[in-house]
Amino acid sequence: MSVDRRLLQRALDTLDDVIYVYDERNRLVYWNQRLNDLYGLSDAELDGMAAAEFFGSPDQSAVEAAIEEIYETGETVVEAWSQTTEGPVRFELTGRLLTDDGEVAGFAGIGRDVTERYEQAGRLSEQNDRLAEAADLLAHDLRNPLSVASGHLELARDRGRTESLDSVAAAHERIERIIADVRLATREGGLSTDIRPTDIAAVAREAWEYVDTADAVFEAPATFRLDADPDRLLGLFENLFRNAVEHGSTGNQNAERSDDSVEHGSTSNRTQSDDAVEHGGSSDDTPVTVRLETTADGFAVEDDGPGIDPDVRDRIFDPGVSGTASGTGFGLYIVHTIAAAHGWDVTVTEGDGGARFEFA
Repeated sequence: MSVDRRLLQRALDTLDDVIYVYDERNRLVYWNQRLNDLYGLSDAELDGMAAAEFFGSPDQSAVEAAIEEIYETGETVVEAWSQTTEGPVRFELTGRLLTDDGEVAGFAGIGRDVTERYEQAGRLSEQNDRLAEAADLLAHDLRNPLSVASGHLELARDRGRTESLDSVAAAHERIERIIADVRLATREGGLSTDIRPTDIAAVAREAWEYVDTADAVFEAPATFRLDADPDRLLGLFENLFRNAVEHGSTGNQNAERSDDSVEHGSTSNRTQSDDAVEHGGSSDDTPVTVRLETTADGFAVEDDGPGIDPDVRDRIFDPGVSGTASGTGFGLYIVHTIAAAHGWDVTVTEGDGGARFEFA
């Protein structure tokens, strides 16, 4: 059954895809109405245009290379951005070689709008990156409460100290909160906060109990109130303290665990943190001192350890930046993320011989 030529043209004009035919000199000789609509050009203006003219300079070379591929292999597929009457559009362009009695007559193809697919792929990539980051955050933050819980279980089993089971339960509750935080961050792309009047000093002391502090010293005001999310703030202090304490002094890292160290949420046979960016360490057994201080605009955490390695000072809040070869570099990134969720700026300066983190 024959099809009326005009009916065929009307059918092609109804398509959302662009139909095009180029001659052997790569000049546009046939197209459907979709091309006119996308560029606001008349038939006379479109007639004879080169394919690359429809695309911006970054993609023109890719389109020209694709045309060469048609003549070499007989077909091609390429993606390129083009500015249209509907805004920027990413096209998937196909091309097939046309011959007439064995002679090359040009090529024909279809231009399909794949902008949504391209952007969806980008969103999926971002989501996968966020999932991978969440996994690192989860592994990082679960390490310390699990260590504390294991220490208390050992005391309860070996010495019959059943009161240690309360600390085990508290550590498990902390693990549940961490898991909930990571799930929330993964689903929403960031941390939400429940801001309310909070005793910052009390939260800091609680965080100190969750960190393997060995014989380090913590100093803080008796009380200090500020609007904050106490659960988020707990994670912030934990990571600050871990960074300061675990790299603040090297003299006691191989000491035997004392009977009472676990009862206070710490052990003295600690190893250096994967994420600590403080470097050097003292050569004696002087424990590091960590202080929480009030400031005119907020608060600061300062230690008297060896300070921040100059090589990483400008990048310490970036994910993956660590002062050790085996570190994951998420400790201070978590600090920065929690501070940002509160609307705070965090800066790092030299403290009393060590590092000083100011929040305002």
